[in-house]
Amino acid sequence: MAKSGTFQTKQTASVRIATEATMGTAAVAGATQCSIPVTDYSFDEMDKHSLSVAPTRVGLGAYSQSDDMVKFQRHDRMYDISITFHATAQSINKVCGNLFGDSDGTNTLIGSMPTVTDFTHDESNTVPVTLWFENAGHAGQDTDMIFASCMCTGLTFTGDISSNGGVVMCTATFQTAYTPTQATLTFTGTETTISAQQTMFNMHDFTKTEINSGSAEDLLLYSFELTIARPVNRIGFDSANSYRPMGYALGGYEVTGSLTCKRDAESTSALGTGSPVALDLDTGVYEIVAPSCMIDQASISFDDDGWKQTIPFRCVYAGGTSSTIVSINTQA
Repeated sequence: MAKSGTFQTKQTASVRIATEATMGTAAVAGATQCSIPVTDYSFDEMDKHSLSVAPTRVGLGAYSQSDDMVKFQRHDRMYDISITFHATAQSINKVCGNLFGDSDGTNTLIGSMPTVTDFTHDESNTVPVTLWFENAGHAGQDTDMIFASCMCTGLTFTGDISSNGGVVMCTATFQTAYTPTQATLTFTGTETTISAQQTMFNMHDFTKTEINSGSAEDLLLYSFELTIARPVNRIGFDSANSYRPMGYALGGYEVTGSLTCKRDAESTSALGTGSPVALDLDTGVYEIVAPSCMIDQASISFDDDGWKQTIPFRCVYAGGTSSTIVSINTQA
């Protein structure tokens, strides 16, 4: 048999996120979709599984393993997908909708989220999404990889004024417990195209980089990072149907981050308050607001181009559970 002449590169595949209607069923024609301006991505092999091995027996002539002692373990599989992309309003909104249920442009995570903590197979639900990697199947061109009912487990914003042209990069991680499929997918739903995503979140555009510790402290910001994360756990399995899950259970959110800024009286005044501070990073279009940040252990970098302060923080809500933990405003 001749070797296949097919090969694959990241340049031939595109990535889209599409809205589903039913848990466990990939998005169908007519669903809304968003093409993601990815710079990198990865996903698990569709035939992912591990081997479960019984203990070796003791006694003469009993050291070998039989096929009854080694089994394919498929009941607990979770497939991991990661995409790194330019921070555009449309892509951020789409991911935030899946991560914490708010995609209206204010993208606000509040203390009572998630409002839904359990998802059941074959029930109507528009929160899980289909990740569609066009031309990423084993056959290459015209064969796609389709990951149904994905849930975002984490979204990280990373900005550095000296890297990537100052463009803020996002990395979103997803998991699904459903076996991926390979197919040629023809999708005719309403699409947000790459060309429609022209305005990017950029460090050079900041008009406000502020910590409020009783009075507004203006930071000279070199870089920042913000991560919103939560666990997704599969529930049960159906061995008669490719070990699909009975559903998902969601855990609580953790919101953490760090700022790297010039070390001066403005930056240090926020460190010794012993009280939460408010964070506001604003470009006039994109704005990250965290009303109640608890500063963690700060540190100093003794760099030749000036000393810098690194300020780690954890975002919490103050007061009632309707209070904001963080908002990623894409329409400020």
